[in-house]
Amino acid sequence: MNEKCVAENAEKILGYLNSNVLSHDLIPPHVNLSHPSRSDYMDVYSVIKTVKEDDFGTLGLEPCFLEDELNKAVQGTGLAFIAFTEAMTHFPASPFWSVMFFFMLINLGLGSMIGTMTGITTPILDAYKVQKELLTVGCCIVAFLCGLLFVQRSGNYFVTMFDDYSAGLPLTVVVILENLSVAWVYGTKRFMQDLEDMLGFRPCQIYFYLWKYVSPLCLIVLISASIIEMTISPPGYNAWVQELAQERFQSYPPWALAMCFALIVLAMLPLPLVFIARHFNLMSDGSNKLSVSYRRNMMKDMSNLEEQNETRSILRTKTPAPKIYLTPAGNSSVDPNALSPSSCYGTGYQNAAISPTTPTTPPSPLTPESDS
Repeated sequence: MNEKCVAENAEKILGYLNSNVLSHDLIPPHVNLSHPSRSDYMDVYSVIKTVKEDDFGTLGLEPCFLEDELNKAVQGTGLAFIAFTEAMTHFPASPFWSVMFFFMLINLGLGSMIGTMTGITTPILDAYKVQKELLTVGCCIVAFLCGLLFVQRSGNYFVTMFDDYSAGLPLTVVVILENLSVAWVYGTKRFMQDLEDMLGFRPCQIYFYLWKYVSPLCLIVLISASIIEMTISPPGYNAWVQELAQERFQSYPPWALAMCFALIVLAMLPLPLVFIARHFNLMSDGSNKLSVSYRRNMMKDMSNLEEQNETRSILRTKTPAPKIYLTPAGNSSVDPNALSPSSCYGTGYQNAAISPTTPTTPPSPLTPESDS
């Protein structure tokens, strides 16, 4: 696109030279306007702009900066549907690569949709007993109806609006609150101990300082920069102005500004509402209510535990009674399985204490004790 701009403006300069609007002395001798490079054109452009300062606006020459071309095309949806699509036509076997490129875009869209729908349906299925198929179909239908806003003729402006104001600042606020709640409210030491219990090893000590000091500081700088940028640059969009036959920056109308503000507020609204509701005990924190899937797994674990206890009790009835050994005194019986674990001598010592020459007396029958 930049080379095309250079070629068109070079033809304009040649026309001005042939009609004596411009003098041939303004063209450096090393420049060939029939096939000019970008640097050669910039040299000619700067000379003409300096000499013809008063009448330069009437010539209609463009600077053809590469940065301007990138800013106009390579951002947002323009990267995929304008710049890269046009570049694809210059590839060898361009039809094949075009099909593969848009097939990749379809897969990216499906992957994003599946991840988004899972994030919506999974918490609902865990908290309530809802049929998964009906819930998924219902969410897809609602999302389809909401998506019709973005596929109309003005849909690209709504895409830009949602992308700029519903994701950047609200997500940064949510992330910094998560970081502060874990690192400072819950405690980084307690969180490290929980990770050690779950992973089996303690994470590196550098994470302690990253989570507690470095990450909050970086997030505060990021959110401050976002707020300053939103304050300095007014909300608006780039639109094609038919009367001027060129693209211009336009400010949002009042209703669009209200929508932008609503997108920021709605994305962050659950945080203060839930905090106020739980602080004044207007809603339960869910600590006394288990999820459906957790209750189901817990009941399964309890049933397995009952089966194991029943199996152990059956096996215990079939095992023979423990043998009774005599102590060196010969008058008290000892169960080797009932020895105190704190004893420094095991059953081997008790058995070895009974030598072959030690007189043994048969154990006297045990008489039941009277109730008195």
